[in-house]
Amino acid sequence: MASTAQRRDQRRRLLVSWNRSGDASAAETGAAARPVAEYSPEAHPERQRGPAVLLPTGAGGLALAAVAILAPVVGAAVVGAWETVLGRPLIVPAGRFARTLAALSACCDPRGMASLQGWLAQVWLMVAAAVALVVRLMRRHRRDDFRGRYRAWGWMAGLLLLTALAAVVPVGPLVGAIVADSSGIVLGPQGIGWWLALAGACWVAVAVWAVLPLHERTGTALWVSLMLAAWGGAAAAEYLGNGRDMWLVAGRAAWTLGAALAAVAMLAAARSVIREVRGQAVAKPARRAAKPSRRVESPAEATDADDVEVRFDTVTDSSASDADEEESTTDFVDGSEQEHRHLSKAERKRLKKLARMNRSVA
Repeated sequence: MASTAQRRDQRRRLLVSWNRSGDASAAETGAAARPVAEYSPEAHPERQRGPAVLLPTGAGGLALAAVAILAPVVGAAVVGAWETVLGRPLIVPAGRFARTLAALSACCDPRGMASLQGWLAQVWLMVAAAVALVVRLMRRHRRDDFRGRYRAWGWMAGLLLLTALAAVVPVGPLVGAIVADSSGIVLGPQGIGWWLALAGACWVAVAVWAVLPLHERTGTALWVSLMLAAWGGAAAAEYLGNGRDMWLVAGRAAWTLGAALAAVAMLAAARSVIREVRGQAVAKPARRAAKPSRRVESPAEATDADDVEVRFDTVTDSSASDADEEESTTDFVDGSEQEHRHLSKAERKRLKKLARMNRSVA
């Protein structure tokens, strides 16, 4: 706990020093906008270990990467579902290369233990986990991250690896059986409902924890939502299909599609963080609502003697009591000064008296 408090204090001091230097430089250059977040030089993708420099940072590059990821998945899903949906095989093992064609058909069959769709899902899940770790390496250098929110991307990578493991090893039935035996409540076939509930809750919690701190989070949130929806459809198909071929093929296709969407979502998140690191993501200036004000001019005698101008930031009614008037904010403005200064109690009483005289004359 003591070391955690020391790290947070150190980050706060670094942020304060950066704010002072940043305000001074902005005042000198007259810049109208500043980056939404400040990162250390170590956060730049060129200084990261791994393929950070290869990640797409433009909208066009991200679109091309998404097409390159989704196209083979859609193609494999179409080939795998051809025979089940249309009732005739796409690859007919006949002729001299009958054995070769039969082996190729088995590779594309999603009902087998090992298939092209399963391999693609594993590849994209590993890619997504690697990109999530790269995002963590960059996010950990953000200077105003006092609470260590960059750790969410480590959890994201861990969930992706666990998801890849669950596709090959029956982790779901194991967890469901453990919870069902411990609680005595069997949720779903063989307790698989417990695994789906726990996995879904973990994914939603980690996704919200990781995506919300991003400044450009709309694209990442969209891709993550599509990923969770695809995996939810795969779970529903497995839960309701009861071993039927049509449901099994649809569930495997949705699972593979969810893995591909996970890779695209991590690329979108990496693009958002890289834009923050390079200062390309700029915060919009906040709009402040104008406060109602009333300006009261003093009589000619007071103007000739003191040459003052009285401004009331809070509009007070003529029937308000003296106690309420004392709580109102009154500032003194001199024509030779550019800033307001707070008046003393005696000055406020004197100026309020002049204001009441002016209202009575009017």
